[in-house]
Amino acid sequence: MKKRLLAAVLAAVLVGTIAQPLVASADMTDRRDRQMREARELPSKALDALNAQDADRAIALYTKAIESGVFRSEPETLGQLYLERATAHRLKNDCTSAIADFTKAAEYIGKGDIFFGRAACYLEMNQEDKALADFGRAIEADPEAPAYRKSRCIMLFNKMDYAGALPDCEKALAAAPKDKNLLLATSQAAEQTGNRARAGELYRRLQAEDPGNPVATEGLKRVGI
Repeated sequence: MKKRLLAAVLAAVLVGTIAQPLVASADMTDRRDRQMREARELPSKALDALNAQDADRAIALYTKAIESGVFRSEPETLGQLYLERATAHRLKNDCTSAIADFTKAAEYIGKGDIFFGRAACYLEMNQEDKALADFGRAIEADPEAPAYRKSRCIMLFNKMDYAGALPDCEKALAAAPKDKNLLLATSQAAEQTGNRARAGELYRRLQAEDPGNPVATEGLKRVGI
């Protein structure tokens, strides 16, 4: 009789012991599911903060999203998170942190904005060779983006590499035919590379957009057109 009672007690204890992990396991699953759902909402919340110019909140939310691990198997999403966090760092004029995030983003995606943003930071840090290289990478990623072409055009023009600048200047000018800075750079680059007819045409266009512009006036005198 005592043995049967002891066996019954042991059975009850064992059943209770076995049942407890099943409840705990269900709780853990629910918690993981909830955490994943919350993590999925972080990118949109971070972007809202970024659009509101709240850099600190955006950075905190992007960091939480990245470190959640939820997007580890989604390179496009992860790359975008790093790109947008880099943009938030730039809002704070923290180019050191921004460059690190732009570089990390480039490991996952090849968007031109990654290299364009990093180039802007390199320029702010007076690292012109790195900036120029990144403008080139941005153009490789998106050859039709006028902003990338314009930036490299102006940079090469300022370095007096007129032959190198001219193709970018012309392509950027085609997208923005009334841009005075592009008209100025393209007209002078054309003149410096020996295309007097093109230079004259562009000087006239510059003069039409900006009457009395001294660069256009003197340029027309030089090319005689």
